[in-house]
Amino acid sequence: MKDLVADFVLMNTAGLVLQLCEKYYDENVLMLNNGVVFAKSMEESYEKQKRFIGSVKEFDVKLLSSKIEGNISELIFQYKMTGEDSEINEFTGKHIQTWKNGKIIREEYYPIERT
Repeated sequence: MKDLVADFVLMNTAGLVLQLCEKYYDENVLMLNNGVVFAKSMEESYEKQKRFIGSVKEFDVKLLSSKIEGNISELIFQYKMTGEDSEINEFTGKHIQTWKNGKIIREEYYPIERT
């Protein structure tokens, strides 16, 4: 599983969000954003993220920490994205992923307040 998570991290830090969506999210993935359902399938997640990603001109994503226990990975990324309007959107987020058969079947995302 370490290799799968490492590849996921590489793709995410390269800004390949839609490609990793297709590669790693299970067809029926359940995605939560701060406890609220974001998507109930890879297709729904792809379509929602496609709208957002389309407006990003530049990605600067860094992995801050990574922990894997059993089939659960916990990844914390710092995101800095520049939109087509040159507006910068910076945030830090924790992704808790449940893996099964090489795919993510559940992902919980939580924003982390920066101090």
